[in-house]
Amino acid sequence: MGEMDLTEPTDTGSDADSIDGVDRAWRELGLDALRLAAALVGPHDAHDVTSTAFLRVTAQASWGQVRDRRAYLLQAVRNEAQNLYRSRGRRWRRDLVAVRPTAHHDEPLDIDVYRALANLSLRQRSVVFFAYWEGLTEAEIAAVLGLSRGTIHRDLQNARHRLRRDLT
Repeated sequence: MGEMDLTEPTDTGSDADSIDGVDRAWRELGLDALRLAAALVGPHDAHDVTSTAFLRVTAQASWGQVRDRRAYLLQAVRNEAQNLYRSRGRRWRRDLVAVRPTAHHDEPLDIDVYRALANLSLRQRSVVFFAYWEGLTEAEIAAVLGLSRGTIHRDLQNARHRLRRDLT
């Protein structure tokens, strides 16, 4: 790669305008994105997932033309959560070769709930989050995730069925 010539502007807007726009977007959308990330990957990794997704989308030249920035950012957070799960899965499979599971102990019900939620696919967890924590309708969830309403309905039904089965 060549070095960047710092004497020429890199975009059409001023740096102050773009920084203010990114800062405004973070203040308006950051909390929603962080809440979704916490539901998908847990509170310990939520900030990293949200920050990475936010920096990726705002660094794109097309960010200024995005109509529904909230939906776009939430989709990016979901994608980044998927990347984290893939990475952890690969690491987990490597570590299993070296470590054997220990004896299981009786665990409180909350752990069972977390495990049951973890057994859902990322898309099902996303739908459950929006339906129960955000109180969105199926149509609103479909708009946020960019999926059809029928897909959301099916994912929510499958998630409910699986949770019911895993928790009884």
